[in-house]
Order: sequence, then C-alpha cells, then structure tokens
Amino acid sequence: MRVKLFLLLDFLFSVVMASYVYFTNEVDVAITTGLSVFISFSPIGLILASPFVLHMARGVLEKDNIKVNRAQALKNLSEVDTVAVPLNRFLMDGDYFVTDLVPVGLSQQALLGVAATAEQKSSHLLGRVIYRTAAGRGLKIQNIAASREYAGLGVETISNGSTIRVGSPTWVERQGVSVSNALLTKIDKLSVYGKTVLLLGIGRMARGIIALKDEINFDAKEFLMLLKRKKMITVMMTAASKKTAKSLAKNFNLDAIKTNLTPNDKAREVKILQTQGHSVAFVSNETNDIPAMVAADVSVLLQQKVLSPFAVDDDARDEREENTLAELKAELEKIPLVDADDEEKNSVNEKKSAEENKSFDEEKISDYTNVKPDIEIPTLSHFLMARDFSLRIAELIKTNRNITYFSWIVFVPMATLNALQNPPFKFDPIMALGGVALCALLIFLNSLRIRSSSR
Repeated sequence: MRVKLFLLLDFLFSVVMASYVYFTNEVDVAITTGLSVFISFSPIGLILASPFVLHMARGVLEKDNIKVNRAQALKNLSEVDTVAVPLNRFLMDGDYFVTDLVPVGLSQQALLGVAATAEQKSSHLLGRVIYRTAAGRGLKIQNIAASREYAGLGVETISNGSTIRVGSPTWVERQGVSVSNALLTKIDKLSVYGKTVLLLGIGRMARGIIALKDEINFDAKEFLMLLKRKKMITVMMTAASKKTAKSLAKNFNLDAIKTNLTPNDKAREVKILQTQGHSVAFVSNETNDIPAMVAADVSVLLQQKVLSPFAVDDDARDEREENTLAELKAELEKIPLVDADDEEKNSVNEKKSAEENKSFDEEKISDYTNVKPDIEIPTLSHFLMARDFSLRIAELIKTNRNITYFSWIVFVPMATLNALQNPPFKFDPIMALGGVALCALLIFLNSLRIRSSSR
C-alpha cells in the first residue's frame, strides 16, 4: 500500500513539474525535468528494502534448522506481541495414560473395549491412547459399520447396530445422551485434578467415563517463562474443559485461557485477538490447529515427531480375540440395540450435529490442502531465536527505507532545479538513474549485514 501511494505521488509530482516547465520553458527541458523527477522520486528503494534482507535472512536461519516458507513472516514476527499455544502435546508431554474407568452398567473392561471400538480409526491423540490401552490389555475390538470424527469434540460410530459416542462430556450430552447427576459430579471431580475426561454414550444413555492424565512439558514451561520476560502475552487455546484447563494452567504463567474450543473456534479466537489490536503468532505441532495457524499473523509449526496411529497386526488381533474373556464378550454382546424411537431421535441429533459441528476434515480440508506454516522450527528455543533475529531484520529494513528517504532528499531537489531558467547545473535522467542505482547498492550492502548478525 505504501509503495503504491508513493508511486502515485511520484507520477503526479513529475507530471506537475513537466507541465510547469512546458509553459515556462522549452519542450525538451520539460521532458527532461519530468523524467528526472520521476526517476529520482521512484519508490524502487522501498520495493528493495525488504526482499534483500528477507532473502538473506532465510539462508541464515536455514543453517540453524529454521525453515521459512513465507519470507514476509519474518518481518511480521518482529511485530508479534501475543503467542497462542495449544494444550495437548505442547504444554503437556503428550504421553497420556488412562487413570480412571468409571462404568455405568458395564464392567471396566467392557467400558474400555467399547470406547476402543469407537476410537479404532480416530486420528486424535486421546483416541489412539484409548485404543492402544485396550489393545495392550487384549480386549476385543468390535467391527464398526460407520465412523465420523468431530475435530476437538469426539467421535461417533455405529457398531452392532448401536450408536457409540466418545468425546468431551459437553459434546456427548449435546447429542441427546442422558448423563446422570452422579456421573456429572464424578466428571467435575476428575477435571479439578487436571485429568482429561471423556464420556462414553451408547444410544441415548451415558455408559461411563474414561479419565486420562499427562505430564507437564517442562520445555514448554520454560518457553512461556522466557516469552513473559520479553513482555509478550501468552494465551492457551484448547478443546479441554474449563476445569481441566484451569487445573493444568496453574503450572504455567499464562495471561489467558480459552477452553472448549474446536479447531475453527481457535481460529475465531485468534481473529478476536487481532481485532483487539494484537499481532498473534500461533505455535503448534498438531494438524488440527491449522485453521488457527492460518488465521494468525505468523504460523509456527514445531517439528516434533507426531505419534502415528497405533497399528495392530491382524494375526495378533485374531489371537487376542480368541483369548478374549467369555464374560467380556457376553457383556459387549448384551449392549442393547437402538430402538426405533432412539434411531429417529439420533437421526435428528446427527443432522443437528452435522450442521452445528462439522468436522475440520469435512468442512475445511479443501481450504487447507496445500497450506504450509510460515515457519517450521525443531525446538521451542528456535522460536525465540527466530523472534530475536526478526527484530534485527526489522532494524535493517528500517535502515534501508531511511536510505531511500535520504536519496529523495538529495536527488529530487536536484531534478527540480531544471525548472529554473538558469539552473546551476543540468540534472538529466541519466544522473537520476545513477542516483537510484547508488541507492539500490547501499540498500544491498546494508542488507548483507544480516549475515553477520548474532542470533
């Protein structure tokens, strides 16, 4: 925008000067004056102010294993005052384990087995942990007829004619599943202890809860502490419940906590921060956070190894199934089918859910298929390195712009001297080109200083 404005001013000013000389002097003098002014006042220095620095900066950062996919992000990073981060596998280690199984009308083994049945195709970390735990205990995993995952909310499947839902208690209850007061009280107690609680619903009835716990990521804790020292605002955005998030957030010095968020909700929260005047960087290592990363001023991907789905060998599965406890098999088979009324109500709920809670994969996959993060880093300390380096970049870009402004102060008045009847010397377009070339050379030499910048 700034370059376009200066280009328009350049054109108008040169036309005005040429017109003035045309009526007060000869035509060739008017043309010479107009061209000299147009070239001298050219915003080419502003155009070159950033590219030289950013191009060289990318090369320097790549030597430190910091991959920059969008050069402009380095400039934007210097203006960032707010850093948003997720909870799972970022502030926490991501090594979840099942701590509590609270069944209703089932045994603990049946509860875990049914949940694993629903989560067997899940791409979410918690779903994979549940599936791994059940597989490790030799529990039978039933076949499913259909499955649908709601990013940040839960999963819905059909097995043995029953609709099974596993996910956040709020979401499962919103699908028309009845939850007893005793179960709700237990969910609250577990959440207060910082445990992530998932609710299992079969048909219209809640059949139990599964609680999982994780350990603190001390690297992330130190990372947030360093951000605070740099006077930056830190915000946690998570799909976890408010009680769970608040309990875990006590371990971190956060400025704000946003809970019960889907991937698209996180993107909306980022935009709200931007409307409040903040420049936001979203740092994550999960693909579910892509909408929020796209919405942010700078998106940063932590190249932490992503846990792959827990594959189970078919032969091993067959062997487990043969050794499955008869009583567990009987319990699973006794799970009541959904009656006609349930099917009708579930159908209505499913349609309502589809409208209100479309999953990221279905709703946004076409928009983010080829999206790349602005910056990719191997460790959190590299973010701080890139941030400090971006401040140096901003400083050099500012100097480059000042070189351009100085060239205008020097050469534009010389070009306008042609408008005088007897100018002290003739400043022709060739000399103007020389001035622009000198400006570009100084900008290039100044940009080279980025290579010697200490990070």
